[in-house]
Amino acid sequence: MTSQLPPWTKSILVIGSGELGSAILQALLSHSLYNAAVSSISLLVRPSTLSNPSPEKAKQQAEFRELGVKLVPGDIEVSQDDLTALFQPYTSVLHAGGMSLPAGSLVKLTRAILAAGVQYYVPWQHGVDYDVIGRQGGQGMFSEQIDVRDLLRAQSSTAWVVLSCGVFTSFLFEDFWGVVKKLPGDKVQVTALNSWEDVITTTRAEDIARCTAELIFSAAAPVNKPVYIAGDTLTYGQFADAVGRALNREVVRQVWPLEYLRAESRKDPADKLKRYRVVFAEGRGLSWPKEKTWNAQRGWELMGVEEWIRQNFA
Repeated sequence: MTSQLPPWTKSILVIGSGELGSAILQALLSHSLYNAAVSSISLLVRPSTLSNPSPEKAKQQAEFRELGVKLVPGDIEVSQDDLTALFQPYTSVLHAGGMSLPAGSLVKLTRAILAAGVQYYVPWQHGVDYDVIGRQGGQGMFSEQIDVRDLLRAQSSTAWVVLSCGVFTSFLFEDFWGVVKKLPGDKVQVTALNSWEDVITTTRAEDIARCTAELIFSAAAPVNKPVYIAGDTLTYGQFADAVGRALNREVVRQVWPLEYLRAESRKDPADKLKRYRVVFAEGRGLSWPKEKTWNAQRGWELMGVEEWIRQNFA
């Protein structure tokens, strides 16, 4: 069994213990090729969170320890040299949370990974296709993501994979995103960004994690390239239909046209959420055919929107 494992599975460090990070830890531990005697799994935790956790974090940490996960004190907002020293013991690093990091953090992290000689790296690129969106998309808000890809593509010592999964399914239902809103009287409002014909790809965190675990443990998995997965690829019109069916509610439909969203962003240029909405309304790099994804090629059917709603939102 262990002879099938790539060399980078010896010592795996996960950064991030939110929705995706927690799911990745569970997927690694439950993978058929995982063997605790051969592969160690660690989670990076801020020293303050480790020494003085909230009740919720204390419970989470106890559960991880019980599963055999090593909790490692460390903060990715330290210097690049300190990060390099932190990463040197690990053969793989999986970054599963970076939306709120200060500008420059992702490049610093990547440089430290490369300097540390880490064999395998999954950067915080889970989501849309930044190569297609380009440096100017969203007023340049993804230029650092492209810098990270440039760094990885310019070297050959560290194997890497970017997991392009579209938008996290749960994100579509967050109140702050504004796409789905439950209304009084058994109604639900669905808002299309730009038009009902615009297409989005979406995948739930547990399936992103499952694919991540398979990519790292499978010797035949692709490396040094973006890998595309999808739980669903559908238009906003189809999405609204799925919401109505799953909730058995009347759907109230509205559209936020691209020009409206651009105007809203210009009024408040520091608001990242409004810039994100512009990127989604521009429609580039947000979707790919479900049947052409890596998971489809493997015969893996990931959870679609309608089933996710029934399990999590109804």
